[in-house]
Amino acid sequence: MATGNSTHIQHIVAFLQQATRNRLVFCHEHIDDLLYVNIGRTLANLLSNENLRSPMIAYAAEDALAEILSLTQEDSHIGTYIAIENIGILFEPDLGFNLKSTLDSASTNKTIIICSNGMVKDDKFLFFQEGDGYFIDLKGLSYLELK
Repeated sequence: MATGNSTHIQHIVAFLQQATRNRLVFCHEHIDDLLYVNIGRTLANLLSNENLRSPMIAYAAEDALAEILSLTQEDSHIGTYIAIENIGILFEPDLGFNLKSTLDSASTNKTIIICSNGMVKDDKFLFFQEGDGYFIDLKGLSYLELK
């Protein structure tokens, strides 16, 4: 394991030992030995047979996202986790995700690792930049940002 990556694992383990309600981690590069799900590709594949113009697409997308987030892995240090990348699709307005609620409920029994170039500022995960409307409100959630 690379030195930077083992430090990341140590930070995650220390965070998880705090017995926080949520187990939510943001990172900017892959952590060695963890398996990542390309959520953009996987979600697009799951929704490929849906009518994207239908008002029901949001329900199908929510079910598909829940299915993806249930595909967990095991790591000897951090336990049960799901690591995701390519998260842009989660911000598609037509899919109508309530990402705060989804991450809140999904991160109580497993660690969710989000690998993205976004950044956390003032309890918000900014997907692109401040003020563009593409963010996840993290207020009230316990999370760790690895730098």
